[in-house]
Amino acid sequence: MKRSVICFCLLIFTSMIFTSCNPMKKNVMKDKADNISEFLIAESDGEYFLISKEEIFQATSKSDNNGIRQITGFTEYRLSAYDLNSAQLIKRIEFGDRKTGECKLLGYTKGLLWYKSVDPVLGFHARDPKTLDVIITQDMITEVNPFLKGNLSQPEWNSIRNYYGFNSQKNMPVVSDNSGFLFTIDPVSLKAEKTDERLEEYKYDNSCLSSSVKISPNVNLSLKGSPRNYPELSGREFKDISFLKGEIIESSVLIDPSVSSKEFLEPLYKEIREYELQIDSIKKLINNNTANTKFAERNIQNLERKISHANDKIKRESGKESFSLVTDDGCIFIYSQTDVTDQSKVLISKIKIKDESGMTQIWQSELGNIFVDPEKGMDRSSFDVVFSKGNPDFRTKRAVMGDGKLVIMSMLRAVCIDVDTGKILWEIDL
Repeated sequence: MKRSVICFCLLIFTSMIFTSCNPMKKNVMKDKADNISEFLIAESDGEYFLISKEEIFQATSKSDNNGIRQITGFTEYRLSAYDLNSAQLIKRIEFGDRKTGECKLLGYTKGLLWYKSVDPVLGFHARDPKTLDVIITQDMITEVNPFLKGNLSQPEWNSIRNYYGFNSQKNMPVVSDNSGFLFTIDPVSLKAEKTDERLEEYKYDNSCLSSSVKISPNVNLSLKGSPRNYPELSGREFKDISFLKGEIIESSVLIDPSVSSKEFLEPLYKEIREYELQIDSIKKLINNNTANTKFAERNIQNLERKISHANDKIKRESGKESFSLVTDDGCIFIYSQTDVTDQSKVLISKIKIKDESGMTQIWQSELGNIFVDPEKGMDRSSFDVVFSKGNPDFRTKRAVMGDGKLVIMSMLRAVCIDVDTGKILWEIDL
């Protein structure tokens, strides 16, 4: 009996030592990430920060049998805020695993990151992009809206998207009560307003590479040809500019409609202003008795129909989500590769769209530490996989733009490029 007790104690002791000394155990706050889920640029009091929700995979076993690799484990999460100018890590917080610590990004409004936590005390709240501190609590929201006190829905971690979301047109987070009714929350007043609109999820993982993009309501840009491709703008080809397996870069996160809609719809607003000026000129001619009244009125009616048509188009287009990365000077970005080898690196090019009659390349930068095909470029051996920590996914790609900077994330590495010059400002492992 005594021997059995001693053996049992030794077994427990050995297990504790192995657990505490597990060579595959990763430090959630210090080790490199295994994947990136949320990735966006946010502002706080005039400063800009790169917000990254990072996955840390805790492997419990790894094996490789003639190239067949098996890895088991679980994932923990952390949230990091990096200074956009310097890439300095400003703040990092740990969420833990999903079942007990899931904190889902609902959306971003100026100066506020909106989240829903499975922790009932934390619940629905907003964080400061710089400090990641909770600056708007659930209690503050229910104080403004007493009917929501104790009445906000509390879904499981994997059902949050079914009860909480984001209204991209109003730029407001959306919550639900225990009866399933939806409410938008004003980011300033915190006042809740009931809504019958369909619940939508804030998109932060949009595919950032595309073969075509809509520059404006009337202008489409696409890349044609293979293996080198060239731009085609509204049916016109520009073969003097070409890229090896090029793709157009889009934002991986939803663009604030107050910014994207204004730029995207500007050609239509300009068109309306021109029609209005023409109407004013015709009316002056009528008043001065220098125009055929009947003919002039017919022209005015025709111009008014054009204005009505343009306004209808604005209403249709303004309701659409935007991920287009178009700079203030009317440029887009192209993602391509240096060559056709397994060691091919990524090229980023800035293209100026003058008008439908021409375009030019402004700059091109090589991302020297990022392979087009990470698996072939890195060629990790079975030994490296089995005896390494975590389970990194190098395939995830993200692209965001803000404060005159383009940030590309690939191979779990973020590279910041100056939009005007193409200079690489910094690059870091996440």
